[in-house]
Amino acid sequence: MGLTALALPPFEGLEASLDGLSEADLQDFRERAVPHPAGVVREPLRLHDPARRAVPATLVCCSLPAATVRELAAGGHPMFAEVAELADLTAVDLPTGHWPMWSRPGELAEALREAAGDGH
Repeated sequence: MGLTALALPPFEGLEASLDGLSEADLQDFRERAVPHPAGVVREPLRLHDPARRAVPATLVCCSLPAATVRELAAGGHPMFAEVAELADLTAVDLPTGHWPMWSRPGELAEALREAAGDGH
């Protein structure tokens, strides 16, 4: 059957920004982490309904500024392929690392509240 869950790997090996996180934050993060279902990583996600691209979306840009994300999407970067297809996108800059829920939780909550309040 294989691997069913993936534990949080060592922070040193991640290709994600740890900006804004202290050693205490990382320790707390590690202690609270739960394994991620392996199938989500192993199995491809196939989306078929093009109507999904018309749903208002808000992208909170943390590791990369919104302008860079838009540039990468427009340039065809595969990581941002779906972003380029969104018809109603609001991009919000929240300069920090990959985990704003740890490094800037108040600002992230406010950005999400504003997005929800604007109908996104």
